[in-house]
Amino acid sequence: MTAGRRIFLNIRALGLARVATLLSGLITTAWTARALGPDGFGVLGFGTSMLAYAALFVNLGLSTYAVREIARDREKATDLADHVLTLRMLLAVLVGGLYVLFVLQLDKSALVKAVLLVQAVQLLGNALLLDFVYQATERMSIIAVREIGTSLGNMVAVLALVHGPDDLAVAAGITAVSFVINAALMLARFSRDFRMPRPRVDLAKWRVILKTSAPMAVSVFAWALFSHLDLVMLGFIAPQTEVGWYAAVTKLLVLSLTAGNIILSAFMPQLAAAYGDREAMRARMRDYAATILSIGALIAAGGFTLAPAILGTVFGPAYAPAADTLRLLMIAVAIVHINLTMGNPLLVWHRQTGYMTAILIGGLTNAALNLVLIPRYGIEGSAVATIVAELTAMTGLAWLHRREVGQLYLGIVARAALCAALAMGATLGLTHALPDLMAPAHPLPALLIGGSVLVAVYALAALLTGLVRPSRLRRLIVAAA
Repeated sequence: MTAGRRIFLNIRALGLARVATLLSGLITTAWTARALGPDGFGVLGFGTSMLAYAALFVNLGLSTYAVREIARDREKATDLADHVLTLRMLLAVLVGGLYVLFVLQLDKSALVKAVLLVQAVQLLGNALLLDFVYQATERMSIIAVREIGTSLGNMVAVLALVHGPDDLAVAAGITAVSFVINAALMLARFSRDFRMPRPRVDLAKWRVILKTSAPMAVSVFAWALFSHLDLVMLGFIAPQTEVGWYAAVTKLLVLSLTAGNIILSAFMPQLAAAYGDREAMRARMRDYAATILSIGALIAAGGFTLAPAILGTVFGPAYAPAADTLRLLMIAVAIVHINLTMGNPLLVWHRQTGYMTAILIGGLTNAALNLVLIPRYGIEGSAVATIVAELTAMTGLAWLHRREVGQLYLGIVARAALCAALAMGATLGLTHALPDLMAPAHPLPALLIGGSVLVAVYALAALLTGLVRPSRLRRLIVAAA
């Protein structure tokens, strides 16, 4: 099977799953946000961000390490699965205990503490998850089926059980249980395909694994300074309503990165396999960059231009004050896609230390700016801090990437930016031409009409500028037929 065919099949499998999970996730998120209101939704967002740091210490970069090693030698799959799961379970017990003690010491209400403790069950699911095996062996359809099932189950449970602010703890419990069920399903599949994972204790082996995965873990922790520190700080500083607004826009930010993460996951095994052959690395990277940057520019343009309509449609009028914050975060989304292009391949090319350094500097920049900007400017200040931090990280990642493969992708970035600008201009022109139809009071029509125009103009511009080349698409599709 050719590399192009593998990549296309990976994208197709993950794409189908992510579309299903995206739609069910949108319904779940919208229902939860509307039912709980900004205050309750803010508590959930605060807890999720707090728990994200604990989850990082449970994983410690082990999944990324395992993907890289298994992609190069699939015979290592069962052995690495044993060691990774054993390590993560031990870490989950240790980290979970410390997390419980920390939560009990917080100056928060009993309800907030209860929600945070219920969410901590997710650590067990994180420890047992075996996605890394199927990602490394390029069997993305297995991950896809599991993701679809758990997301739909989560949606049904939320629709059935969450109906008002009093159901805050129930909403937290549904998400926590879904994590555990998710992991259990993957364990069952792994046992059928290979064997039941076994606890393995080998201190010498663990030292080798952790020595390599530790820089990856630090870089992921630094990445969490981008993703979660702002919401944690807002939870301690800002009014709960503002925390709810920011939790809503960060949900949209995460959703906006779904397509990029699908593309990244699909290309990663082939990028890893190309290591050592510079021409192959460069060729794979050009395809990867063109794919992910064209998608990223479209998503960022749509989110920026249609921010009020998106918030009104998904979350309702109670979240309308967050529109400017969402626009700022869409600028960050565009930069994140550039960083995904130049940064993440470094992890499978044995450049995790440099990647860690660039991301850590960006994360520390984000932390420092949040300390200054959140007290003065609230959620908008936090969004600005995210933009500056992403730009800081981008500088280091670009230098490292060029040093590794001798190329950047400025032409692709320029074409993507031009296509986005044309699409945004056409959509804004429509808004001025039809102010009544495109008004915030009618968010769904504004989103559907504005989104259709934006996508159509972007697609046409992408074809005319050569950002998207039909010959490349046909080659991948024919290869997978």
